[in-house]
Amino acid sequence: MSTTPNPSGSALVSRRRLASLRRFARSRSAVVGATGMLLLVVVAMAAPLIAPFDPAAQDGESLLGPSGAHLLGTDQLGRDILSRLIYGARASLIAAAGAAAVGAGIGVPLGLLAGYLGRWVDAVAMRLVDLLLAVPGILLALVMIVVLGPGRFNLILAIGIGAVPEFARLTRVATLGIRDRDFVLAARGMGASTPDTMLRTVLPNVLGPIVIQLVVTASMAVVVEAGLAFLGLGTPPPAPSWGGMLQEARSYLYQSPSYGLFPGLCLVATVFCLDRIGRGLQLAVSGASPYSAVRITTGGAV
Repeated sequence: MSTTPNPSGSALVSRRRLASLRRFARSRSAVVGATGMLLLVVVAMAAPLIAPFDPAAQDGESLLGPSGAHLLGTDQLGRDILSRLIYGARASLIAAAGAAAVGAGIGVPLGLLAGYLGRWVDAVAMRLVDLLLAVPGILLALVMIVVLGPGRFNLILAIGIGAVPEFARLTRVATLGIRDRDFVLAARGMGASTPDTMLRTVLPNVLGPIVIQLVVTASMAVVVEAGLAFLGLGTPPPAPSWGGMLQEARSYLYQSPSYGLFPGLCLVATVFCLDRIGRGLQLAVSGASPYSAVRITTGGAV
């Protein structure tokens, strides 16, 4: 039998997405957040071109305040703070994107299977989720990094695993809400296989909450990465990271107050932009999806 997807269902999804984009574009705070994040991504990607110094290069003068030679001053080793901030943006963005990808890559299929297949698959999947939820995300990340050792990949994996339960629960709830809808039943009646129905009919209709959770997880990952770096478990030195800079600056608060100020401001600005994007997406999706009541949460990682 034919496995052609339901055209009316596809058209409905397309109209919802277009309406959501329009609502997002009308939100000034969301546009400001998106613009800020786009600027940060450009700065991080163009770091070798725009950073005034090598982030590891040491000057003879340490703990200098802002000056013409060093716009934001230097750290305790004479390294340019502005250059380290620019390169440090890479650590935060990689952690955010990587953790969100790991969380969604494991949690979404798990929730999709649990919600669509139900029965023992649902029971087993939710027990796994409950097991992960029993351990606070930050504690899970600490244990994983201690066991696996420090490193960027291990850091991303640790934060991402902590985000799996929220993606799984969110996807399961959304899938349960539509698995018996007419367009899903029509796809089954047209001979679509179970994987085909889940991927081509169910998943596109539950993407809204998942995208919002991606942004929320990215925001959480920025904070957790900075916290772990502050504890000495983040991006290994000498690679710069904002959390690592804060950890180094705490011993020099009186000699150079601005040293810790700038990485802190970068963290606040990044989380603020991601929060604005997340809220804008939530408002946009709520008017175009029947799953606006699905709760978006940061889970136990914070």
